[in-house]
Amino acid sequence: MLKVLKVLKVAVHIVWAIAVISFATLVGASYGWAHHGWIGAVALGTVGFCAGALLATDLSVLLEFLCAGL
Repeated sequence: MLKVLKVLKVAVHIVWAIAVISFATLVGASYGWAHHGWIGAVALGTVGFCAGALLATDLSVLLEFLCAGL
């Protein structure tokens, strides 16, 4: 039973990481495309990817980041 929970936790973390990184990359690329053209889309998409990778490491980091804006 413990092994199943560990596998489930890893699977959820993988899905979480893919979702956060994809969303951050999409937001960066779309903002860059709208305001700076394709060069901005590539540059801000890369920035979004890096930011998403940092935020995907731990849910508490993302929650702390969101609460700091309030």
